[in-house]
Amino acid sequence: MKNRVHISLDGKKAVVAGGAGAIGHEIAKVLRSAGAEVFILDVAIDDTTDLDDMVARKVDLRDVAATVDAVRETAHGHADILVNAAGINPTSFVDSCTVDEWDRVQQVNLRSCFFLAQAVVPAMREKKNGSIVFVSSCSAKLGYPGLGAYAASKGGIASLTRSLACELGGDGIRVNAIAPGTVKTPMTRGLWEDAKKRKAHEMTIPFGRLAHVRDVANAALFLASDLSSFITGAVLPVDGGLTAMQADFIDERLRTWS
Repeated sequence: MKNRVHISLDGKKAVVAGGAGAIGHEIAKVLRSAGAEVFILDVAIDDTTDLDDMVARKVDLRDVAATVDAVRETAHGHADILVNAAGINPTSFVDSCTVDEWDRVQQVNLRSCFFLAQAVVPAMREKKNGSIVFVSSCSAKLGYPGLGAYAASKGGIASLTRSLACELGGDGIRVNAIAPGTVKTPMTRGLWEDAKKRKAHEMTIPFGRLAHVRDVANAALFLASDLSSFITGAVLPVDGGLTAMQADFIDERLRTWS
């Protein structure tokens, strides 16, 4: 078939921060399957991590200097693609969250995005080409009790995405973000292992199910590839319609997917 669309990342170098986590690891594998040379950065790298022809470096993203060094050493300072999927989500109620807990969430989830970008931009600028993809969350738009620190960090990622897109667009560097809904990962185990809670949550999602890690990874692949060559500053929802619907006004009988 003529003009068949094929996503190829052959010859590209991709750095995936948070690449040992459920979402990050799936993104790394999908980028690798498309032909990219993939470098994983994560504090959780250990002997059980499935590398599958990928290079891994154990690094705490809260340590900016170590993170920058890891980017330079693993990708030799010439990453074509950066994906930051690192994220932690501790409960942070306003009457009990400590300064250290708040700072840890912002450092891992938000600050790392900025300084990872800072590390890859010089080489991308020289090439006049590059794709940076951050993982935000639907929590940037929706409020959840006890997730103040997490939601603030993910909202910050959405804002940072737009700002960097404007700053770097003239250099041919695209900056976008993915905003997943509820993804079936170890982080959300308390929800999807409880049948009643899971059913109640799925009834607020037009697609009627939780996201799979591959749903998020495929979106990252699209944003990393040339298929999205004229897209920048976008925050792409990967939530099955969760943030599109005002669920409290929808009668249960009208939720045909439930």
